[in-house]
Parts: sequence; structure tokens; C-alpha cells
Amino acid sequence: MRTRTNGPGEEVGHLADRYWEFLLERDPLLRVRQDLPVETLPGVSPAEAEERARFAEGVLGRVRALDGAELSGVDADTAAFLAGVAEQELRDHRCYWLTPAATPYRLFPLSQYADAVLRPFRFAERQDVERYLSLLDELARVVGSIAGKTAEQAARGFRVPAPALPGARATVVGLRSSVARRAEVDDGRLGRLVRADRGRLRDGVRRLVDSALAPAFDGLLALLDDPAGLREAPQAVGWARYEGGEEAYREFVRTHSGGDTPPERLHELGREQCRELAERMREVRAALGFPGAEDGFHERLRTEPRLYARTPEEVEARYRAHLDRLAPLLPQWFAVLPAAPYGLARLDPALEAGMTFGYYEPPTPASPVGRYRYNGSDLERRSLLGSASLIYHELAPGHHFHLARQAENRGLPQLRREVAGFGAFNEGWAEYAAGLGWEAGLYDDPWDAYGRLAQERFTAQRLVVDTGLNLGTMSLAQAREFMRANTTEADRQIDSDLLRYATDLPGQALSYRAGFLEFGRLRARAEAGPGAGFDVRAFHEAVLGGGGLPFPALRRRVARELGGHRESGRH
Repeated sequence: MRTRTNGPGEEVGHLADRYWEFLLERDPLLRVRQDLPVETLPGVSPAEAEERARFAEGVLGRVRALDGAELSGVDADTAAFLAGVAEQELRDHRCYWLTPAATPYRLFPLSQYADAVLRPFRFAERQDVERYLSLLDELARVVGSIAGKTAEQAARGFRVPAPALPGARATVVGLRSSVARRAEVDDGRLGRLVRADRGRLRDGVRRLVDSALAPAFDGLLALLDDPAGLREAPQAVGWARYEGGEEAYREFVRTHSGGDTPPERLHELGREQCRELAERMREVRAALGFPGAEDGFHERLRTEPRLYARTPEEVEARYRAHLDRLAPLLPQWFAVLPAAPYGLARLDPALEAGMTFGYYEPPTPASPVGRYRYNGSDLERRSLLGSASLIYHELAPGHHFHLARQAENRGLPQLRREVAGFGAFNEGWAEYAAGLGWEAGLYDDPWDAYGRLAQERFTAQRLVVDTGLNLGTMSLAQAREFMRANTTEADRQIDSDLLRYATDLPGQALSYRAGFLEFGRLRARAEAGPGAGFDVRAFHEAVLGGGGLPFPALRRRVARELGGHRESGRH
């Protein structure tokens, strides 16, 4: 840690170091990325939430005390970063009892802990056996904390709505099985352990799975299956239907959209965007020789052989072909490329039923490749129409270019290298990056062009249905009808996504289109700026070179960086 001094820049650096150390003590995924031993796992108890909020409040107070101080460059950006993450933590705390714990995406960290902490664990000495067994005990405690919060929420009148219960239950059942399986240790990981220690490890794993981990999952399942709870579970979805839910949803919107645009305006903006994109899609359909109605074309899409894979391996090959087209073009758009390579891997099958798509997995010391973990299930109904747009969003030049570049930037405090705290920046950049495919010629094939437009309209309709469902102005049936009219997704995928918006991650889906539009505005301002001609590589470096930031700070950074770029005559 830096020594504290009286200068405002040094104070900002000190606070960044403190926040980093606080998070590093508590976040096992951060520790894995630093190649540090994991001793504990975070739960969702009120005490843990209160501890995080108290710390964030202290940091925010000290940052605000620096208002008016002379801060420049990285220090100014870091102060904004600190204020942003602390404000989000405090919003999360205010919404603690109105934030679910036992829904598919909220349970996702359990699988991450199994994948990132348990599976790579290596045993060199006897103490490692005890540490591993203590982690299994910790994992059972975490599951217990989820059950505890779920039970207390039910007592306060907050229950998972009935339409979401089957998916929540399926996720818990899948995790119960998969986590126990991944907790087992094969001989290749046992190093130089003597026979007695190997036996103690295996016996201990079996004992803890049977006596602690499985019962913890069973306790959570019992809550979801409780007959009284099933009778009292609301049939309608959306946060406005809970006491205090609308206020909580507005807090979620501030966090996930990255700004103060009210959800009502986002709703109308989404409708406007859907209309514009529908017209562009009509033009591409005509180019494909189908001038008729959209419904008929989309029926054709559901049976078009080129849009479906027979095996997960074929899915991966499709993504890889798109990445191969992109690779030689990257230097035209980016002055600096990530040092870490990127690749593909399938999602854990136990999670596939509860997750619509997949996720990006950043590089770690144990696995130094950034990967998109794709969903390889239900392939006869999983269209690959948008495969180009999706992989450019998830890997290059999307999430991987942001997150790997950020982690590799030694000019940033470690907190800012390792924490991706602003969803609208994260998802907005990835959507903007996928949109670069228009300029790069990557959507010249009309099928890929239609897929990209469909993806854009998919994210635009989220502005409509997420806000409509959670403000209580749309029923699930109305949202389903709107989504059917504005996506190419199958009904099963539509149902999964709507439950994600209205029962699991309210507001999170807004980050994609809201963030994309902000990046578009940012680039338009940069292109219209005075001085030398616009240099897209310089713009991208101004955006990515400082890592993720709140949008007001990002606007200041881009103006600062491009102003210096123009003055230097580099163009």
C-alpha cells in the first residue's frame, strides 16, 4: 500500500489501493486472477452486505471531500472510478432485500467458484488438504447464506414469482450435482501427497459433500418447493409489484444504464430504435430475395439449415470462422492489441438450461486465454443467425479487447485494472465493437447483416420490455408479444429472457443498448471535434486506454486524450 500523504493525487491513489485490498480479501475470483490462495468465499448475508456498504460510504466521503482539488489525468479518472463503484455499492445495499438470491443468474457465482477455485486447486503438502476441505465447507456456508436470505425475503413479502420457480429449481438441482462432481479430486492434481493424505482428502471430500454441501442445496430446494411458499408466490412478474419495488428498480436502472435517463424515456427510445431497425431489416430481406412480410421470413429462418448446428463442435467452428475473418483487419482499427490470446469453450452443461446464451471468461494465471463460453444445448432451436455479431461482441473486438487490455495496463491502479465495475461501459463497448463490423466489411454477407440487425433490435427491444415489465406497464403476455415481433428468437428463448429481466436481473439488460448509444454519441462528438481529421485508432485508444469508467468521466477522458492527440499533429 502507498504511504498516505496530503496531496490530492496521492490521496486518490491511497483510496484506490485501500479499495483494491478490501475487495481482494473478499473476492475469490480476483484472488485467482492474481494467483493468490483462496481462503474464504463470499456469501450474501446481511452482515456481509453491510460491511461492503460501510466501506464504500467511507471511500465515497473521502472522494467527495476532494471536490475542487487539482486532479488530472489518471488521478481524475481514478477519483471518478472510486465514486462510481462506491455509489453502486450503496445502491445495491439500499436494494438488498429487493434483490433475489436464488435465481439462475444470481446463483451463477457458485459455478464460478467451482470452476475457478476448486477445479484448478493443486496439492503440494498436507496443509493444502485442509485448505481445500475448508473451501468445501465455505461453499456450503455460501449456499446456506443464499437460503437464509431467500427465507428472510419471503417473510418480508419478496418471493420469486411462480413463472420463474421451475428455472430456479432446475438451476439449483443442476448445481447440486455439478458442484459435487467438480469438488472431486483426480490423481493428476495430487502432486507429492503421501498415501495417507490422499486418503484423508478423498474421505473428507465425500464427508463434506454428504454432510454439508448436499444438505445446503437441499435446504435451498426445500424453500423453493415449500407448498405454502408455492401458494404465495406471485403469479405476475416485475419489480413494481413489490412494496418499494419501483424505487428499487429505478436504482437498478441508474446502475445498469450508466446515466440518469428515466426508465420511461428508455422505454420510448427502445420503441423508436425498434422501428428504425425494422426498416433496415426489411431492406436486407429484399436483398435476400424475400420482399414479403417479416413473419414469413422468420418462419423460414427457423428451418434454414445454414443457421443451425448439429453438434457443439459445429457451433464452435462457426464462431471461429468469424474470428478468422476479423483477425487480419484489427490493426486498421486498433493501435494496441491485447497481449492475451482469445478462444472458445463450451459452457458447463449444468448451467445451459438456465442461461440464454453464454459468457466471456477473462484470462487468469491458471488459464491465460480469454474465452467465450458458449451455450451448446438445444441446438435444433438455437439459431446461429447472429453468430458473427455475438462473437465480435463477446471476444474480439468486444469484451476481450476491453478487459484484457485493462488488465494489462500497468499505468492504472490495480483496482482499475482488475475490476470491471460499470455494466453500461462493459456491454456498451462490446456492442459498439460488434457494430464496427459494418465499417470493416464483416457483415457484407446479407445473412450476417441480417443477424447483426436482429441483434441490435434484440438489444433495443430490451429497453422496452425490461422497463415495461418492471414498471408494471406491460404484462408478461404483452412483453412476450412485443419480443416476438421484434426478435428472431424462438419462444423458449423469449420466455427465458423475459424471466431474466423481470425476476432475476432487473435493469441489467438495459446496459447493452443504452451503453451502445452512449458510445455512438461519444464517437460522433469526437468526429465533429475541431482540429485534425478524425483518427479512429486514436479514438479507440482514448476509450480503451483508461479502462472502464463512468460515462461522465469517459467523456472527459476522451476529450482530454483526443485534444492532446490533435495538438501533437498525430493523425
